Amino acid sequence: MVKKSTPIYLVHSNEYLKWVFDASHPTQGRRFDNGRNLLLQLAHEEDVELVEEFPRLVTTQELQRVHAPHYIEQVLTEHRSGEWSGQRSDLSHLASLFVGGTLFALELLLQEKTKLAVHFPGAKHHAQYDQSSGFCVFNDFAIAAEIATRDYGLNVLILDIDGHHGDGVENLLARNSRAVTFSIHERGIFPGTGLESSLGNFYNFPLPPAASDLELLQAVDDFIQIVGARERIWDWTPDLLFITCGADGHEEDPLTNLEYSVEGYVEVARRIRDRFPDLPILLGGAGGYLPDTRTPEIWAKVALELAKSPSRYEERVR
Repeated sequence: MVKKSTPIYLVHSNEYLKWVFDASHPTQGRRFDNGRNLLLQLAHEEDVELVEEFPRLVTTQELQRVHAPHYIEQVLTEHRSGEWSGQRSDLSHLASLFVGGTLFALELLLQEKTKLAVHFPGAKHHAQYDQSSGFCVFNDFAIAAEIATRDYGLNVLILDIDGHHGDGVENLLARNSRAVTFSIHERGIFPGTGLESSLGNFYNFPLPPAASDLELLQAVDDFIQIVGARERIWDWTPDLLFITCGADGHEEDPLTNLEYSVEGYVEVARRIRDRFPDLPILLGGAGGYLPDTRTPEIWAKVALELAKSPSRYEERVR
């Protein structure tokens, strides 16, 4: 039984290791490097082609697609953010590089070089118009969606399975009819939003504390059904899928009460790729606070599964 696959384009830089607010902070840049190293290993073991690319810096004009000019100046010129103490030019540089990395990944999809572009520091889904939030400085997925929809006339689906509600993406894209967001998250934790949906713009699936793979996969199935209904009723067909693959829903992660397993995350990827076999996918890592274990494992295994085509079986077991 041989699995066919699409090439994985991974956008990564060794500079990502330096994303450290302080030694005790939940966000540690080594999770990006660990995810990269494990993905390279797994891709080699399963004979999946992987191409590694370097990110670029975002431009001011690109940031202004969703962020206030004074806020951009505060971060990039004054090197200040509510996420860290004092002036940190190293972190403001990385915040810019993170957005540029996601936009470069988007460009790879638009150029049809691959159907899967991966950027583990991507999907900073809490960042707002004029402020940072939840360890997120600039909202790269919202910027990428604005570019894809308004500059290229494409329809963008965003599926967010991070343990926390993707409030920043929802707020920044609320008036963009070509971008539809779906957030599956734990109810009642930070940022405390995401309890309601708006048919047409955003859909929220708040789950109870201690929700397991069963609830996660049911919500993903609901997402798939809603997309199908939109295609039939509104003739709205997605051209791109962005996945916010926060690993903080894992049962061992310290920042949520969810009880997903690694296998649950992989099954999400399997169902998504089976439902959307030819849809170009941009994968961002978002949250995940077990930098040496489950977080990179989930990211790497989800990316690998998304690379596999649903027509992957040359010989099916009867």
